Amino acid sequence: MGREERCEGACSEHKLPLVSAADYDELLGAADAARTRAARLASAVRPFADAQAGSDGSPDAFLRLRAGARAALRDGGRDERDSDWASPATVTGWWCAQCGNVDMPQPCIGVCVWRPADWVNLALYERQLSLAEPGLRAVRSLSGFLARVATVTPRAGEWQRNWDALRTQARAALEDFVPDSPAAEAPPVGAPRHDPDPVIRVHLWPR
Repeated sequence: MGREERCEGACSEHKLPLVSAADYDELLGAADAARTRAARLASAVRPFADAQAGSDGSPDAFLRLRAGARAALRDGGRDERDSDWASPATVTGWWCAQCGNVDMPQPCIGVCVWRPADWVNLALYERQLSLAEPGLRAVRSLSGFLARVATVTPRAGEWQRNWDALRTQARAALEDFVPDSPAAEAPPVGAPRHDPDPVIRVHLWPR
């Protein structure tokens, strides 16, 4: 249940898809790490996007920036595991619009074992995913560009052509980086609000 107060009569029941609070917290952590990492990677990508970068066709500037790209990949932390954030495992709870409680009845075999568990409304999870996606996408684009740069050594006479190609790729990667993208929200544990779509986190004792 979400809280002790109950309806005087029968509670109304509204289907409420829920995801594990552990999956929700993992998403928030990945989003926060992605925003931090994207900012670090972007600083290593920007010099390649500069209109003046490699204007003299000299290999020295490229080798210097390539070293910076390798350092950014090394120091920027590991890539997040390839998670299917858009398809979390869900269970079904039942929300009462009158008292605000959430129940999640479960079949019992033998003696009941009451164990509290945290669950998050799927609507809240999806809202946070929409906020996290720009940062996750930016990390993929920026790290992908730097990974290519880290392994490139242009052939003799091809330095300028490579500079031009990398400049275009760097600018495309930076388009996915939004420095001021909003942070995901982390609501406190508590009872549902009195509205038809309680975007909250609930503490349940399955029964």
